[in-house]
Parts: sequence; C-alpha cells; structure tokens
Amino acid sequence: MNLMLYKAISKQYDDNEILTYVNHMIPQNVLSQFKSNNYQEGQSFKILLQWFKNDFMKWMPKNLQCNVCNVQMKLQLLPGNSWKVRATEIYECSKCGSKIVFPRYGDIKKIAQTRIGRCSEWSMLFGAILNSLSFPTRIVHDYLDHCWNETYIRSSWIHIDSTLEYPISFNHPHYYEQNWSKEYEHVIAFSSNHIEDVTRFYTEKWDNEVLIRRKKNKTDKKISMLSKEYLEL
Repeated sequence: MNLMLYKAISKQYDDNEILTYVNHMIPQNVLSQFKSNNYQEGQSFKILLQWFKNDFMKWMPKNLQCNVCNVQMKLQLLPGNSWKVRATEIYECSKCGSKIVFPRYGDIKKIAQTRIGRCSEWSMLFGAILNSLSFPTRIVHDYLDHCWNETYIRSSWIHIDSTLEYPISFNHPHYYEQNWSKEYEHVIAFSSNHIEDVTRFYTEKWDNEVLIRRKKNKTDKKISMLSKEYLEL
C-alpha cells in the first residue's frame, strides 16, 4: 500500500497555492452555475461532475492501439523514483515505431496541466478542485484497483466518483459492489493526519462476507497498523 502517495495527496489538499491553481481552471460559467444553485447537492455537483468528465479530463485506456497501424501497442513500465512521478508507461507500436508516453503523476498541478489519467489521477485532481471550493474532500482507495473521493456535506462524508456518469457519480456508495462485483476487504479514506476504515459504508455484506474475509486473511488488525505507520510518515 502506497501510504506515502496518499499522504502527499492529502497534504496537497491543504496547500492553498495548489488549490488556487486548480480553482482557476474551472470555467467561469461552470463556477457561476455551481454557485447559483446555492450549493444544493444535486444540481451543483452535477454541473461540476459533468464538466470535469466530459469537457476537462481525458481517460487513458490501459490497452492502447496505434492510430496508424490499428494494432495493440506494447507497454514498457518504468518505475518512478518518488510520489511526484509514480511510474511512466511507454507504449510503442511494433510496426511503425510510434510512441505514447504516459507519466503517472502524484503532483496535482501536473495532472491539471496534462488533463489525462485513470481513476487515481481523476480523483486526486477532482478532490483538489472540491477543496478549492471549500468542500472538505479526501481520497478513498479500495485496494481492488479503484479510488474515488468523499466530500463532507451536511455533517456526513458523501461518495463522489468523477469517473462515473451522473447521477451514479454522486452518493451511490454501493454501486461498485452491486455492479462491479467488488469483494471488499478494506476501503480506506485518507486525510492529511489520519486514515479511516470506511468499508462498512460501501458494502451491504459487512457481517456475512467482509468480516469473515478479514478473519480468514488475518487482516482484521490491518487498519490500526496502517494508522500508526501513516502517522509516522
């Protein structure tokens, strides 16, 4: 588990210079519509989520095809040396030799500049945008190859996933288990100074599957161990 990465992301969510930078990337008309709804959850977040998904960010597929030769490109994965560049994916066509380079940034300003990524880049940046609008937001990881955000609204942490279509993207925490057949063991929310086990919020199978799975895999004490390690970073 890359605790250092999520610690760094959470710290960036508290960095006013970064928040100001990403806030300025929101178009004025989107910002005006967002505010004109008096921050009513439904309409306000719909406007922001649809802009981010449809107009701002681009999705990077895991399997790329050469635009010229129409064949699948070969992937070379170069590990990164810090959380700022977690890894670099280099895709090359075996026929024409064309290349596509995709750095996996943890630096939120870099993600905002490139405007491309997968669920991690999307949630890292969208969380910063929500924090820039004075909605406390944290990043959540299920460790089953997906992450998203939670935003604090009306005294509760609400599920928000900028990669999904609205309205599924807003406050549909059971979507992954119901539609992607997720078999959760731990879902963890990260803030700058602590982590929280939020698994119960995302599952309808807490007693009859999740707890049994934790006991079987001997991971029932994992959260307390991770919390201590996270605090020491």
